Amino acid sequence: MSEVGIDKVMADINSFRQRLSMLREELGRANRAMADKMSQLGETLTQRVRDLRDQVTNAPQNLLALESRFMSGDMPEQEYKSTREEYRNQLTKNLRNIDEIRSLLLIMSQLDARPSGPGQVPQGPGMMGRPSSPD
Repeated sequence: MSEVGIDKVMADINSFRQRLSMLREELGRANRAMADKMSQLGETLTQRVRDLRDQVTNAPQNLLALESRFMSGDMPEQEYKSTREEYRNQLTKNLRNIDEIRSLLLIMSQLDARPSGPGQVPQGPGMMGRPSSPD
């Protein structure tokens, strides 16, 4: 092979190496961005679970207090019925939120379970997942 041919092959190899290095850097940035988004999603999801837990925990006491006020005559029937309907709507909304959270958890677990491919940047210690408990 001539000197010119070897120089061209070497230049091509160096060009490919540079391109590969740039692609690895880009992949690393994309992985870090995805890890950040996953972390944010985990935090948002944890807060939604806490809020939902509080609402569901308070629902029986609220219904009991409503019934008690109505039975003691402290509340007119129309107000009782409208408040009871609000509670029913809130409980229905809470059930939908539970389904949404379940779906998001499934998606997040599938994303967490993905194997890391070659050249992917591992997650840092602060991004190793999300808390398993909302507490």
